[in-house]
Amino acid sequence: MKAIVYNSYGDINSLEITEINEPRPSSNEVVVKIRAISLNPVDLKKMSGGFKLITNVKKFPKTMGCDFSGEIIEIGKDVGAFKVGDNVFGMTDILFAGSAAEKIKISQKSIALAPKNISLEDSAAIPQVANTSLLALRNLASIRQGHKLLINGASGGVGTIALQIASIYEAKTTAVTSYRNIDWIKESFKTENVIDYTKDDFTNLDEKYDIIFDVNGNKSFLEVEKCLTSNGVYVTTKNNVFNQIDFVKQFIKRKKSKVVLSGKSTTSSLDMFRMWIEDGKLKPIIEKTYSFDEFKKAYEYLSTGRAKGKLILTI
Repeated sequence: MKAIVYNSYGDINSLEITEINEPRPSSNEVVVKIRAISLNPVDLKKMSGGFKLITNVKKFPKTMGCDFSGEIIEIGKDVGAFKVGDNVFGMTDILFAGSAAEKIKISQKSIALAPKNISLEDSAAIPQVANTSLLALRNLASIRQGHKLLINGASGGVGTIALQIASIYEAKTTAVTSYRNIDWIKESFKTENVIDYTKDDFTNLDEKYDIIFDVNGNKSFLEVEKCLTSNGVYVTTKNNVFNQIDFVKQFIKRKKSKVVLSGKSTTSSLDMFRMWIEDGKLKPIIEKTYSFDEFKKAYEYLSTGRAKGKLILTI
């Protein structure tokens, strides 16, 4: 069985397609024949050794990817929610597993039936970015109707989904992106408030927000605190040391900074995303689709940081 793996930490040149063992499910697992995966910046961080203090440094090869969609071809004896032939989508454990293979095994608690109104390829674009956005906006920032929200990095995979989730919760959103994407953001997401970061740094403007979601992770709490309301929350994807200092000031002013990690996908959250998609409230944003053999080309483009939405790899 073929998989995209790396046998040592490094750059994209360390990736290769190789043969690995066929997966065998435990009692509560299923085996999925993969139709597509989507690429995420966290893949590059994992490959370069960004998590090696947490993961087993010596255990190679490691498989790339986490998002996936496909068809169940085998189930464990205790699996009751799914059957062979079901089309599903989900996300493997980011640190200790991977999805870039012809087949994978995964817990039945980490998958859901794929949306019926989009393709399996499109379904693969949803789990990681939707999960990250939901954790950031709902769980950490307690988003609600009327909240003023700023999304720094609105045109990428997480940003485009965060814009849509913000709309579901009826927040008033400001998007930060480059001049290349301003018209596209306005037209695609009905977001009138767009800041071109090549011209204006939002931290130098007078506007204040209830939530700042720093998808790019290139700001610190100390830089953005003046842009927050008295009860404002700053959520970032990057664990910057400057976001963890000055706790006394944060407590007194009731301004908080939090770091969002992707976490684990669950059937319940995936079912929510599926219903939103089928109701027309959420849609995957995909810029390019690559074949399995074009994996290096795909990851090279991901590394530029200029992808609009997600990049898909079909298997």
